[in-house]
Amino acid sequence: MSLFSRFITTWKHARFPWRTRFYVGSDHLGNDYYESTRKINGRTKRMVEIKGKQDDIFDFFSNEIPVQWNSWLRHTRYDSPTIEEIVLANKRRDLIIERAKKLDQEYEERKANDDLMKSQQESKPETEGDKKREFLFRPPTIPSDDFEPETWNPAFKKK
Repeated sequence: MSLFSRFITTWKHARFPWRTRFYVGSDHLGNDYYESTRKINGRTKRMVEIKGKQDDIFDFFSNEIPVQWNSWLRHTRYDSPTIEEIVLANKRRDLIIERAKKLDQEYEERKANDDLMKSQQESKPETEGDKKREFLFRPPTIPSDDFEPETWNPAFKKK
């Protein structure tokens, strides 16, 4: 970190009385987060300056900032998130994505094996044991069209 960038960072963090907002931090995407000095309804206003989108303030999507910073902006959390916390959350998210891909691959393999077993069973002739097993299962009966349920009257318990 050069001397000039250190000076800029220190200047941003300084809380002078004439400033209306002060720098809180930044994320790995380059977005800067600020908090105002004035309180509105007992809460300070928190804001973000998205890197590369200073021209159009309406071109903003909340999924473009990390979840931890989004919760800080909405006053869900009191303290601003640290870089270590965001890096740990990103590692955890990547691990979950990797495990989900592995589970999807295992599911596809299992599905292919089941399809292969079904096709093999369909191609071989039926034996007497298979026919007996077929008659053991009976689908549930469906009430006829003229069926009307009785009214339900709950019984009161004596105390």
